[in-house]
Amino acid sequence: MADARGGLEGTEREEFVGAVVDELVHCRFLDEGTSRRTVGEHLGLPPELWEGTLPAFRVEVARHVSLDPAGRVSTLCTVVGWYDEPRREALWLRLRPFLAARPAERANHRFPLPASRLPDDTSDHGTRPGPLPGGAPGYIDRPRLPDPTEQNAPAPLASPRTPTFPRLPSPFTADEHRRVQQLLTLELTGPQLMHRLRDSIGFELGFPVPGEPSTLLELFDTLVDFSAPPDRIPPSVVALEWVGTHISDKTAGHRCQEWTERWARDHDCLPALLRRRRARDQWQADPRIPRALLIMVEPAGDGSDDVTVRYWINDLAGHWAPRAGEATETRMDGLGTAVERALAEGERLWAASRADPADQLPPFVEFILPYLLLNHDVARLEIGADEPGAAAIGPRYCVHLRSLDRLRRVPHDPFIANRWRQRWQELHQHGTRLHHWANGDRVPLDRWSRSLTHRQHGAAPYTALALDAPRQGSQALAVLKRAIAEGFGLALWDRRGKLEPRSRETIAELLDGTPTAHGVPRRVQEMRARAEADVDGDVFLGRHVACLWDDPERIVDCQPGQPEPALAHPPGSGPSGSPVPLDHPPEVPDPSRMPNSPTVEETPHDHRPGPPR
Repeated sequence: MADARGGLEGTEREEFVGAVVDELVHCRFLDEGTSRRTVGEHLGLPPELWEGTLPAFRVEVARHVSLDPAGRVSTLCTVVGWYDEPRREALWLRLRPFLAARPAERANHRFPLPASRLPDDTSDHGTRPGPLPGGAPGYIDRPRLPDPTEQNAPAPLASPRTPTFPRLPSPFTADEHRRVQQLLTLELTGPQLMHRLRDSIGFELGFPVPGEPSTLLELFDTLVDFSAPPDRIPPSVVALEWVGTHISDKTAGHRCQEWTERWARDHDCLPALLRRRRARDQWQADPRIPRALLIMVEPAGDGSDDVTVRYWINDLAGHWAPRAGEATETRMDGLGTAVERALAEGERLWAASRADPADQLPPFVEFILPYLLLNHDVARLEIGADEPGAAAIGPRYCVHLRSLDRLRRVPHDPFIANRWRQRWQELHQHGTRLHHWANGDRVPLDRWSRSLTHRQHGAAPYTALALDAPRQGSQALAVLKRAIAEGFGLALWDRRGKLEPRSRETIAELLDGTPTAHGVPRRVQEMRARAEADVDGDVFLGRHVACLWDDPERIVDCQPGQPEPALAHPPGSGPSGSPVPLDHPPEVPDPSRMPNSPTVEETPHDHRPGPPR
């Protein structure tokens, strides 16, 4: 039953909402807050729903779409397809029965499916380019979709291979498309230009350019099928704008921008186009943002060696837009396999978006860990561990640590968040001023903690820390918790245990010899590579150094309550059937020391309200 606006009511609405929620549970990209924002913006949901819990977001999306299924199912399927093409088709097949009896307004809505998945028959589709004699693309006019409520309406033609779906009508007339073809008959200066174009266009649109277009016209046509966002500037027009700014032929580039201006003026959206240009002019890559793989490891908390592994990939250096991967459940002895799988996906994405490889840092591999795992030797995890050429990841990538406990507290504790950002800004503005702590120094912990916040008149603040290995139950772990609570984002230690004078000196030399704080991860990676290449490398600090490099400007949504992970093996048993110990774990876990249990050191301001991130 439908209401006056064409929305669903009663049992039908409940079934529709349930179907949408069931499908969205499988959309792993929604783990990431930026993806939820994109979906919410295109559906017109208020920001408080993007920033709420993921289960509530799924329900609100389903309810919102049920109010106007004929108009909103297409938008939902399109946005889902940006992140997961197979899931878009599954969602469409699941929801199509609810649209079968909708009013006639469905005939003028767009329903998304890529051209490669559409049937060959075109008698019931909208206007799209088709082949003309000689192979030149043109346009074929086709009637609108028949209204099933009309008498004697012909039934849609079915394909034995693919279900019949309405095709997205082109936002351009045949003449406009021919003019674009003339504009884009330009030779690319090299594959790197296409990489830069795809990266820039994808970042502005909020989703990656699909496929592997090799020419400018292919790039344009790839995006024609995508609906326009609320400002009514189609993605294909955005692509033409970027082509105009990137190609070396400035006259041709000017003609591209003239065409987009004329198109926008004719369609009453020129102000929106000009706003995008102004924002684009101010859009600059931040050299401090790397290509990165972030791996979150969370113990089960039941005394077993089970862990949940989630990961995110940032494929474009200079801009922070990480993509969420699928969570898995494994044991600590299976962590290397999970990391290798995530790295393989990262390498595929980095290879496609590597615009200027010579000017970029090696990719960062960042482990988001609870306190009890911070001394685990993640830099020695191996790629190809079962093969003769196995190699540790530390010498190949910039491997470092991040605090899971702090990332989870930031949305709820503005005191922690502000101290973290302030200390990080001081690190980049004033450089590294090294503080240290070693158990042999015989300095009481309370007195040492006061030195983090109280400094002599005129002295620069401490921005880096060298300390003993923060093994579980050690005083060094309490020291690290205090430092993290006070905003430290840079800390180094020797995993073997005590901070010996020689190790302290090596760490000080490493920091003093780095011109900018931004270069610290690269210096640590180089130190690891030198130790790996030396026959006596095991005695050097580079083989055992751990580095906490925790950037408050690069955040991912690692809050609990995410979708159930896929099982790598039955819970409670590894591939060998026997538990594998963590790095110096206790025989019986102390609930007060579990990663989700707050302590005095890490939470000086507990249960403080704060604005959502």
